[in-house]
Amino acid sequence: MKVIQYSHLILILIIVALMNSCENTFTSQNDIIFPDSNVSYQLHVKPFIQFTCAYYGCHNSEFRAGGRDLSSYFALTDNAMNLGLIIPYDPENSILVQILQRKYFHRFSEQWYITDNHIKGISRWIAEGALNN
Repeated sequence: MKVIQYSHLILILIIVALMNSCENTFTSQNDIIFPDSNVSYQLHVKPFIQFTCAYYGCHNSEFRAGGRDLSSYFALTDNAMNLGLIIPYDPENSILVQILQRKYFHRFSEQWYITDNHIKGISRWIAEGALNN
């Protein structure tokens, strides 16, 4: 009976260890590499937005600079608050892409280092429907 209990405990510990190893360990937006397709909000977009937009003093849920909260998927895609920021399937007309491409005015942080991969990744995510995946 004790052998079964120990084996269950070991199995649970292994599952917990595997789940923790899957979490993002990004230390800056430079660590985020977007794939060419199947861009994930959770794995790619969310960490990128947190580093570049939704941090303390900017577009987080507390400060809402310019009235925009980008701290969650639902806030980011809320048309009442962020009209036109993301237009699913239409990256070229999405204000977020235009901001990243510096076609739309935005006061950029000195610490931002936005690569072509970041811009293409956000564009691809929007082109794929801006899913909460």
